[in-house]
Amino acid sequence: MESKPNAYQKVTTSLTPEQHQWVRQVAAKAQLEGLSINAADVIRLALDRLQEQLSGQELRDALVAHVLKEAKDYPGRAKRGLPRKPP
Repeated sequence: MESKPNAYQKVTTSLTPEQHQWVRQVAAKAQLEGLSINAADVIRLALDRLQEQLSGQELRDALVAHVLKEAKDYPGRAKRGLPRKPP
């Protein structure tokens, strides 16, 4: 699939109920304030900030810790396999 220059890529992902609610609330509040903001805008900002703040081993360590913590509340996550804790 070839992408168009300066075009967004459609992605399907899974969020926790809390994340989904928060993203929708942020976007809804912005719209009530007259801003044309949607959930995708909120998620792209979060990804940009994550890229700026963490890289390399620091990002991997944070992802492993996050996945292991999340798997406790969302057992379906473990079905895809869990990363090992860093030594």
